[in-house]
Amino acid sequence: MSPLDLEPQLRRSIRRGRVLTAPAQLAGYDTDGLGYKTFRPDAVAIPADIDELVQLLRDSRGFNVPVTMRGAGTSLAGGPVAAQGGIVIHTSSLRKVRSINRDGYWCEVECSVTLNQLDEALKPYGLFYPPDPSSGPVCTLGGNVAMNAGGAHCFRYGVTSNYVLGLEVVMLDGSVHRFGGPAGGRGDWHDDWKRLMVGSEGTLGAFTRFWLRLLPRAEKAWTYRATFPDLHSAERAVHGLVKHPSFPVAIELMDPRFVAMVENSPMAVGLPKDAFLIVTEIEGPAVLVDARVESVAQLMKDAGAMEVEYSDDELQRKKLWKARKVAGGLMGQLSPDLIVQDAVIPKSALAELLQLVYDEADAAGIPAINVFHAGDGNLHPNFLFDSRKPGELERVEAISKRLMQRVVQVGGTLSGEHGIGNDKSKYMSLVFGEETLRLQMAVPAIFNPRHQLNPLKVFQGRSFTGLATSGSGKSLANHFEHATDHENGHDHQMIDLGPRLFTPFLDKIDGIVCVPVATTADELRQQIEPHGLRFPLIIDNTASLREQVQSSEYAPASSRFGQFCDNIVGMNWQLPDGRVVRIGERVVKSTTGYDLLRFLQQSDQRFGQPLDFVLRLRPHTGIDGIIHLTGSRQAVSQAMPELLRSCWMNWFDS
Repeated sequence: MSPLDLEPQLRRSIRRGRVLTAPAQLAGYDTDGLGYKTFRPDAVAIPADIDELVQLLRDSRGFNVPVTMRGAGTSLAGGPVAAQGGIVIHTSSLRKVRSINRDGYWCEVECSVTLNQLDEALKPYGLFYPPDPSSGPVCTLGGNVAMNAGGAHCFRYGVTSNYVLGLEVVMLDGSVHRFGGPAGGRGDWHDDWKRLMVGSEGTLGAFTRFWLRLLPRAEKAWTYRATFPDLHSAERAVHGLVKHPSFPVAIELMDPRFVAMVENSPMAVGLPKDAFLIVTEIEGPAVLVDARVESVAQLMKDAGAMEVEYSDDELQRKKLWKARKVAGGLMGQLSPDLIVQDAVIPKSALAELLQLVYDEADAAGIPAINVFHAGDGNLHPNFLFDSRKPGELERVEAISKRLMQRVVQVGGTLSGEHGIGNDKSKYMSLVFGEETLRLQMAVPAIFNPRHQLNPLKVFQGRSFTGLATSGSGKSLANHFEHATDHENGHDHQMIDLGPRLFTPFLDKIDGIVCVPVATTADELRQQIEPHGLRFPLIIDNTASLREQVQSSEYAPASSRFGQFCDNIVGMNWQLPDGRVVRIGERVVKSTTGYDLLRFLQQSDQRFGQPLDFVLRLRPHTGIDGIIHLTGSRQAVSQAMPELLRSCWMNWFDS
C-alpha cells in the first residue's frame, strides 16, 4: 500500500490523534539512538489514547503493511525503526502515572511515562523504581520493558524484568490482554505470559500500561571515584567490591581512552589521562553505610588505587559521577557516528576482551572507548566512525562480528540491557543452535505469526510477507513437541552449535554455579560455602532444588533477592520428546531473545522439565544476625509497617 493510500485509512482509525506523512515529519522517525542506520516509515500514527491505539491495531491487518511501536526512540540497537517500511505508532500520548500504592510497593503507569517522570512522582512517597538506563530523562517505560533495560545501578537491584508485576498489551487483532497485575503472578492465565512480553522488543504486541514493583528509597548514599594505574589493579578492586558487605549498587569501570576523552574536553574533572577509572556507590540506612565508608575506600587503595575520592554530599556526589555521565554526549560531539555494543562476559575474560577491542580497532584505524558495568561483566565498547567515509562502516561491523564471536566463545552473551533490534540480529546464530532457535521462533509464531509487528528485529529472518496466508495455528505446546519442524523466519546462515549444554562448574569470580536439579540445599551449601558464596533462596535444606522451585515461585529471602526465576540464569531443559536443549546463559544479565528461561521455569513442566540449573550466587560476608521484635501485639503490629517503609527492608533476607 502506498503512503497516499495509507493516509486516509489511518485517519479513519485516528480521529483525535495525529497522522504524519510529510517527509519532514517522517525524518524524525527514521532512526533511533544508533543514528547511522535510517529507515523511513510510510506514515506515523500518534493515537490520542488507548482506545485509538486498540482501533488502530484492529485495523492494521487490513492495511497489510508492517507496524512498528515507538516510544522515545532512544534505543541503541535499531529497535523502534521501520526496517521494512510501513507504519510507526508513536505512543507519546499515553504518559499518565495512574496510581502509586505506598503500602503495597507498586505503581500503575502508562507506557510513555519517562523514567525521570516516574522518579519525581515517587519521591514524595519515599519510594523508587530501580532500573536506571542513562537515557532516563527521556526514555519511556514502554521502551524499557520492550528492551528489558538495565543501567548502572542494576548490579545490585536487577534489570526491568525483576520489577514488572504485570502489563496490559494490545494484540494485532485489537484484543486487549492483561498479564499479571499489582500482585504479580499470572492473572487469569495458566502460563506466565508476561515473561515472554518483557524484552520482546515490540514483536508480540503493543504495551499500554504496567504495574511495577517499587522499593523504599535509600536514606543515604556514598559515591566513590578512584583511579588505577593499570587494568590488573582495577580488576582487583572490582572483584573486592563485588564481595564487600556494603553490596555496592553500582560498579562502573572506564578505560584510559575514556578518561583522556573527558580530560581533553571542556568537561574535564582533573583526572590523570592514562588511568583506569572506577565509580562505585553504596547506599542504605545511614548508620549502616556510614560504618562501611572507610572500608570501601581502603579496599580500593589496597587494590592499587592512585587516588580515591568519596562523598555523601549530593552536589559533590554528582561531581564524582560527572566523568561517567558526560560520556555519551562527548562521543556524539567527537564523531559523526557511533556504535556501542552491549555484550556480557564472565569477569575473568575482561582483560582478554578489552585487548581484543584495542587490537581490532587500532588495526582498523577506528577509535574505541570502553565503559563497563563491571560488577556484572556488561561491556560497552564504543566505536567512533564516519559512515560517509568509504569502508569505515564495514570495518566497524567486522570488528563487532569478531568481538561477538569471542564473547560467545568465552561464555558470554550478545546483550545485557540494550536488546538485539536489527543491529545484533545477524549474530543470533552464534548463540542459538538449530533446535533452540526453533523454540525461540515458536514465540512470535503464536502472537505475531506473519511478523507484521516490528519485522526484521531480534532474528534476521523475521520479515513481513503480507497477510495473504493464515497463521500457523499451532499452540505453544505444539511447537515444543515439534521443535525441529521447519519454522518460518530462521536465520539463513545457521551455525551448527551442537547441543551446547551446560556442564557442572563453579565460577568463584562471578558467583555462578551449575548443578543438577536433584541437588539439595545442603549439598549446594557444602559446595559453595568454602568459597565465600551462598544461594539465599532456600525453603528446605533437605529438599532438592527442583522440589523447591516447583513448590513456590518465592523463598523467604525473595523480598531482597527476587523470585527463583530471577536467580536461575540458565538451565538444561528436557523437551517432551526427550531431547535436551540449553536455555539461558552462564552470565547474570541477558536480553538475547525471548525470555523462555523464566517462562519455562513457571510452566508446571507442561513443556518439559529442567535437568540442571545455573544459579546466581551471592557473597557470604560472614556477617549475620537475627533481630527479634518483642512487645505487645499492638506494638509489634505497629512496628512492622514502619520497618517495611524504611530502606532497611532492602537489607533483610526475610
